[in-house]
Formats: sequence, C-alpha cells, structure tokens
Amino acid sequence: MNQNNDFSVTRAEALGLLLENWPLKAGTELIQIQQALGRITAKDVYSQNTLPPYRISMADGIAVRSGYFSSGLPDTTGWVKGIQYIQADTGDDFPDGFDTVIAVENIYYDDDGKLHFSDGFSFVKGDRVRQPGTMVKEGDLLVEAHVCLTPVHLAALGMGGIIQLEVIRKPKVVYIPTGNELVSIGVKPERGQNVESNGIMVSAFLQQWGAEPICFPIIKDNPDELEHALDMALAVADIVLINGGSSKGMEDFNARLLQKRASIFQHGIKMVPGKPVAVAIINGKPVVNLPGPTVGTFLSMDWCVSGLIHHYFGLTIPVRQKIKARLDKSLKKRPDFETYTRLILTAQKYGYIASPVDSNKSIPYALTKSNALFIAPVGISGYQAGDEIEVELLCGLEKI
Repeated sequence: MNQNNDFSVTRAEALGLLLENWPLKAGTELIQIQQALGRITAKDVYSQNTLPPYRISMADGIAVRSGYFSSGLPDTTGWVKGIQYIQADTGDDFPDGFDTVIAVENIYYDDDGKLHFSDGFSFVKGDRVRQPGTMVKEGDLLVEAHVCLTPVHLAALGMGGIIQLEVIRKPKVVYIPTGNELVSIGVKPERGQNVESNGIMVSAFLQQWGAEPICFPIIKDNPDELEHALDMALAVADIVLINGGSSKGMEDFNARLLQKRASIFQHGIKMVPGKPVAVAIINGKPVVNLPGPTVGTFLSMDWCVSGLIHHYFGLTIPVRQKIKARLDKSLKKRPDFETYTRLILTAQKYGYIASPVDSNKSIPYALTKSNALFIAPVGISGYQAGDEIEVELLCGLEKI
C-alpha cells in the first residue's frame, strides 16, 4: 500500500494522487433533449437537418421578380398581388419565380390599394432572402463532446433535429455521515448532540456539479458498522464521501479504516481549516474522508470533490474570478500551511476592501455573509492591514 500520514502534500498534489490512480470508467446513456439541460455530452453531436430547407424571407414585406427592376424602379400602379408580387413575411417560403424581398418599410399603398415604393428606396437583387442551409446544414457540428449543455445548446440541438443524444452517466456519489453525537435535521439536539447539517450541503453541491448523491443514514462510531457502510457504498458508488472521524481522536475510526483498506492513501493536507482530510483509492474508487466541521467540509468539497466530479465528466475544473483588494486588518498564519480566510468584500471609491470574517462569528454567518475567499500560500507568515491581496469571488462582482 502506498500511504502517507504526514501533512507534506498540497491540495493539488493530493487531488493529483487520486486522479492518477483512479481507473475511471464513465458510462453513457441516451436521453431525450427535454431532459438534457446541465448534462454532459458524451460525443460530438452533428445536425440532421438543413435549415432553411428552401429559401425564405428575412423580413416582413413582399417578394418580387428582379427582372421588373432591370431599368430602374418600375411603375407599379398596375401591379396585382399574386402576379407581380406576393406577401412574404419573415420566415415565409415563396414561389421560385420571385427572387427578392422588399421590406415593408420600403413600400406603401395608396387609397386605391395600389403598391408604391417609399422615397429613397433603392432596389438590390436578391436582398433579404435567406438561402437554403444558411441557418444550419446537415452534418454541421452542433455541440462538441464533454460540454455542459445550456439552454442555448438545447436550441441549437433542436434546430439540428436532435431529439435524443448520448450523455455521460451521472456519477453516483455516496455520502456517509458518521458520529455518535449526530442527529438528523429537524430533531431538536440535546446535550452532547449535534445536527447533521453537512449532508444537505454536500448533496446540493453534488447536484449542482451534475452528480447523483446517495445519502446514507447516520453511522455511529463503531468500526464494524463503519466498514459495513463503506462496503455497501463501494458496491453502488463511483465516489464515496465519509464525513467525520478524519482526525486522530480516540473515536476517529474512519481515517484508520481507509488506511487499512486503501491501495493509495494520504492523510492530511497542507491547508487550514480542514487539514485532517484523508483521501484514498479503495477497490479502484476514490474515497474522501471529509472533516466533520462544516467549514472544513465545504473546503474539502471545494478543492477535492469538485475536482473529482469535473474530471469524471472530462471538464476543466472551474476557476473563480479573482480581483485585487486591500485588507482592513492584519492576518497571521502558519507559514508551512495554506490558509483559507473567508472575507466580506466591499466596494470603495478607489477599489475593494477585504474584511476577514471574525473567528467569533457564528458558522451560518461565516458561510452566508462572506462573498470572497483569500487563500494564503505556503511560505507566508502573515499580512498587514493595508496590504493588497488577490481574492477569489464567491459571487458575481455586481453583488459586491
């Protein structure tokens, strides 16, 4: 077993360890286009249609024969609708004998219903006629493989005549909450108890990233029960997440279980908070032991599980928008660890001010009020008030 029990690796190295040793076999499935929003294409998709199949009008107006205009604008007082011209509005097909469309803005009718051209109108042969295949042609590439489908992708697919398409099967991710102290959401906690609130956050992130979450019931700190739950998870999941028991306490059995079962194992990352995270490959599948504290769970989902899901789909890991801001108070950190600091970013006349969220604030406050993150790198021991730092936005810049 290749194992490491110190804090000598970075987030990128730990994620790389999982990706390099994961014999990934992502399956595919055929779905209807109506269910394709947010799904990931398994292969290139090509148009089955040619649009327009015949020429059509590009404007509301009339269709005419260009031969009538060979000597300039003709006298239209004797023109009859259906013979010298026909109605041809936007998207209309029209008989092949007509080859030019004149927009409604360039014509008018007198009191007797006779057609006339507006002052300043100049005739251009073939004007406002969309030729066959100018919208899309049979065989055109509509969407490439490994693309997350958006509403505009669906419009392009529909235009191309696609009613079914092959997408990458959603990865099944089992989440196992562990701890004697945990009670489910909705249960009033008593002394010595804590609410298992991480699961709903984890499940929401997984759905947001395109995975299928499977949430197990709370497992008590019992080594045999934990191992049984792990075996059940490995039987159905592509990725397994175990929450809690990742540190070195007397009842922190989960990291030890992973170490016993893993072919690849790393316990501890050079980052805080959340450094006790353990990552492993067991039966050819990634297993991540998320730290129990909610902020630690969030960060491990953010850098590790997100990376696994995007790799599964063949997608690039998203990169948050970064901007420069100035600290309004000093920050201290251990130089041998990366440090995540949650910030409240405010816009000022001459730039942005970054206010670190006080450690005495509640967890809901820290999670919901912060709108930016600062990841201080290894090798730095601190920052002074007024220092300029590069922060990652947790929301759109328009909300700052």
